[in-house]
Amino acid sequence: MEKQERIIQGALNIFMRMGVKGINMDYIATHLGISKKTLYQHVDNKADLIEQSFASHHCKVKNMIECICAKHENAIDELFEIDSGICSMLQGRHPSLIHNLRMHYPKCWNILEDLKKKHLFKTVKRNLETGMKQGLYRNEINTDIITKLMMTRMDVLIDNDIFPLTEYDFKALLKENRIYHIRGIASKEGITYLEQKLKNE
Repeated sequence: MEKQERIIQGALNIFMRMGVKGINMDYIATHLGISKKTLYQHVDNKADLIEQSFASHHCKVKNMIECICAKHENAIDELFEIDSGICSMLQGRHPSLIHNLRMHYPKCWNILEDLKKKHLFKTVKRNLETGMKQGLYRNEINTDIITKLMMTRMDVLIDNDIFPLTEYDFKALLKENRIYHIRGIASKEGITYLEQKLKNE
């Protein structure tokens, strides 16, 4: 791993765990075991470091989802594994991270919105179409409406005012949301498959 990549990944870990508001470049350099001079050889400032860090995060999430989609044939299994992957990436995030990125780092926030609006939207819609072909989802569902509803629910799940991480387990939130989603769109065959899957967990 090249030094720049190590710096970006190390900074991302810090931001995810501790948030972005109270972290300065001195703190980051110290915790990465490098001098501030070395840090500034790779980034222009804190905003640049945050943008590069979450651009890297964007790529990791996108690649993770693509790998899962390539691996699974069953639409329901695919959704549960995507949730598991997202949970692993976001489980330990700082409660104020999402709010502070949205409020203070609009360029970075746009990177994350791009992931949601482009890649996740396509993934959810394709999953619906696949599930309908497999007989797991009802044929009459409107894929465009359901996809947009799912995108809206994703925003709610990471809203710390609605679901504060001090009160809710993120993994449990994702699971409840996923079951709610599948039960709303599943055929009889899909419900049977879901219930068997949950029973086997």
